[in-house]
Amino acid sequence: MDAINPTTPDVKKKAIINGVILGIISLVLSIISLYILKSATSLMTSSVINFFVNYIIFLAVAILFTIQLRKAIGGYWSFSTALKNIFIMLAIAAVIGTVGIGIFNMVNPNVQIEAIENTQNLTIEMMEANNMADDQIDTMLENLDQQKESLANMSIGQNLKGLAISLVLYFVLALILAAIFKKEKPLFRTPAAPSDEAHPWQNNNNV
Repeated sequence: MDAINPTTPDVKKKAIINGVILGIISLVLSIISLYILKSATSLMTSSVINFFVNYIIFLAVAILFTIQLRKAIGGYWSFSTALKNIFIMLAIAAVIGTVGIGIFNMVNPNVQIEAIENTQNLTIEMMEANNMADDQIDTMLENLDQQKESLANMSIGQNLKGLAISLVLYFVLALILAAIFKKEKPLFRTPAAPSDEAHPWQNNNNV
């Protein structure tokens, strides 16, 4: 336990709650991303929008929740305390997001397949517009076909492997956020500045 900033049960509870909310947000963003890819008419536009939806919004919410956690612990926390709580939050979000999107794809497999197929078509259009060689286009199509096949036949082990990779990446993100938002409690209080207003009994005018 951190001697300066112990992780209190209230902060852990807040980290768990924030993690659940962040996981649900992550799941919703992933589903939105699939529908964007499914209906996109431009590869560049869909890539930019998906980057914003999947990364910028998620990161903004994660930062907001990190600040909330620091406030919940009293405004000060050491690096180790920050890391513990932030990683708890992100790990829970990763589990919910990964399991949730896996269930969604099992229930609605066509959405993911159509998203990949539309991405294939847009990729071909872009490569043809850039006058790329046929062998390069064929290689890209083979890669996309392999990706589609692997996603369609995703096993529990592959899902767990993906979750493990996500947890490693989220731990790195937790390290970065902890380094940015750590705030050590000062050892000594800054003495208050003397008041300019004298007490009534110190006022020379009150004789």
